[in-house]
Amino acid sequence: MTLLETIQKTLSGKGFTPEDDGLVAALSGGADSVCLLLALKELGYHVHALHCNFELRGVESDGDEAFCRRLCRQHDIPLTVHHFRTRSYAARHHMSIEMAARDLRYQWFEEQRQELGAKAVCVAHHRDDNIETLLLNLIRGTGIHGLTGMKVKSGFVVRPLLNVAREDIETWLDERQQEWITDSTNLDPDAALRNKIRLQLLPLMEEMNPNVRETLAATATRFAEAEALYDDAVADERQRVERTDGSISVAALKTATSSATVLHEILHPRGYSAEQVREIHDSMEGESGKMWESREGWRLLRDRGRLLMQKDSDEASHPSPDGDYMPLEGLYEPRRGVRLLIRRQAIDPTTFVVPRDASTVCFDLEKLTLPLTIRPTRDGDRFQPFGMKGTRLVSDLLTDMKLSLFDKERQYVICSGERIAWVVGLRSAAGYEVDANTRHVMTITLL
Repeated sequence: MTLLETIQKTLSGKGFTPEDDGLVAALSGGADSVCLLLALKELGYHVHALHCNFELRGVESDGDEAFCRRLCRQHDIPLTVHHFRTRSYAARHHMSIEMAARDLRYQWFEEQRQELGAKAVCVAHHRDDNIETLLLNLIRGTGIHGLTGMKVKSGFVVRPLLNVAREDIETWLDERQQEWITDSTNLDPDAALRNKIRLQLLPLMEEMNPNVRETLAATATRFAEAEALYDDAVADERQRVERTDGSISVAALKTATSSATVLHEILHPRGYSAEQVREIHDSMEGESGKMWESREGWRLLRDRGRLLMQKDSDEASHPSPDGDYMPLEGLYEPRRGVRLLIRRQAIDPTTFVVPRDASTVCFDLEKLTLPLTIRPTRDGDRFQPFGMKGTRLVSDLLTDMKLSLFDKERQYVICSGERIAWVVGLRSAAGYEVDANTRHVMTITLL
């Protein structure tokens, strides 16, 4: 099968035909992207080229852009170019240059696809890229998903060259006397781990098995076929071990066919490394309070026979003790997610019934120092619980209530002046209760 026939078979297998509304194609100027663009054109697809200048290699980056402009003019292909401040983006988001470039690239590709009304974004990953990805995942540690390699279609991204070898791409271009450019960083084995795999590991493996590339590609295909069966089995186990609140039951996890595998599939997508997953699995029955943080901003807490997870990406995770607290009036809904309904009313103390549920508190309005304020708990907070003579630490109350560390971080108190009047949703303080002399009440309900 020729290169063009392979590409057309790959595209038609995913429902694409030359009669489609159009495709956008990533064009770097390298052999792979040049081949992809010209092959799509030759097959009759309506294609629009996109080039990213990441401003990382100075004159060389500008030379790549100039080459892409000449190529598209020569073949009458529309081209859009965008410059990215990649280094500043990486620094601002605390990520590697490589990951920053990837994020910027795919965000822009999707924006252009929508703007141009294209059916898909075509990228030039080929069979050898797929093999490198498989080995890269294997070296870093992965589950079965990392061994299946890339997919021909992922969302709006399509890889028409995924079944084509790099050698065949270069041969196809040579037959057409078509030039391409080479990124100098791709020739440096110290520039990236992927380069080491391409330039050092794969040649060594070929000395042991001349057909190792074909073997690895076939292995990835077999893993992809087994992936559906694997996913079904994992989904059944996850349904047993994951609670409705998103926590993981340690007792249920222990009875899973492969508890380590189930835990890996839950935690790895949240950014936990294989090493972290092993540590969590081996110590999941230890004492409460141990916490692990992932590179994706998740926190996992071991707490009383369960594993709790929380995305540490907003202020709700770590409320500041010095926040801008507002007086409580009407419906109070601060940005950290506490929703309170506050009502004032005149009452007849002989007929008024004080609510007994923990989510509602009722104060004698005349006993309060207004305005009331709301804040997170602080170290050393003390209050006098209703019905007690002495004071106690709020932290002791939270421990007695068996709150997890995450719940403690989200716990608020309502203050009358400097004194705590209510540990929200848990206990009210003495000194503000409704009695026979009460004529006006303030009722606060945690929604």
